Amino acid sequence: MAAPMRIRQPRNFRDRKDVLNELSDAELIKRYRLDRAGIMLVTDLVRERITNQTERSRAVTPEMKVLVTLRYLATGKMQLCSGDDLGPSQQTVSRVITETLFALSRNEILSQYFKFPVTLENCHTKAVDFQQIAGFPGVIGTIDGTHVRITAPKEFEAEYVNRKRYHSINVQVVFDATYRILDIVARWPGSVHDARILRESSLNQVVFGRGMVPDGYHLLGDSGYPCKKWLLTPYLRPQPGPQSDYNR
Repeated sequence: MAAPMRIRQPRNFRDRKDVLNELSDAELIKRYRLDRAGIMLVTDLVRERITNQTERSRAVTPEMKVLVTLRYLATGKMQLCSGDDLGPSQQTVSRVITETLFALSRNEILSQYFKFPVTLENCHTKAVDFQQIAGFPGVIGTIDGTHVRITAPKEFEAEYVNRKRYHSINVQVVFDATYRILDIVARWPGSVHDARILRESSLNQVVFGRGMVPDGYHLLGDSGYPCKKWLLTPYLRPQPGPQSDYNR
């Protein structure tokens, strides 16, 4: 007896909202953290890498992939990406986010935006900018950790709970006097101390550890970091006079 023929159900496609043309820049920033120009800039950076090699009319466009990824990064919840009138299914959302993040994290893109000063000329320029703020000489950057809140992960959940009792990634950032990011490390769970992140970073082991930065230039950090020749931190109990002036 012949097996019954299975009838393939037609796929249902949700209409995709054209948010780039329907929402104002203020609304785009609220949802995706970037305005239209910023979204298109990010899209153009990865367009070749994330364009589908298919002629299907329902293929997800590079713009849509970037929007889905930005929505996820802004909220930390994939459900909001698929339920945000953007159209893709939950399965597609997961694939799109992974694909786009891999494309954005390539070295040829990162090197366009994160450039740590190692030449005498660049260090001098950064130091002049900082000295104009408070008269502090030789500073080319300031360093600190910032906790980016995340949804509790399924694996190693306890490691991501920080001292304020919420789940996070502890991100080490170095920036200059104009708030431009010079170096960033975004791979440590929230329970890890700032000092350890610095100790394990290429900034400590390579950039300063191997003498790539000219002598006389340094970073400023808070008391959570160890004081080094290239990393100046506050006095814990400053005496009146030069030590208090230094801290201030």
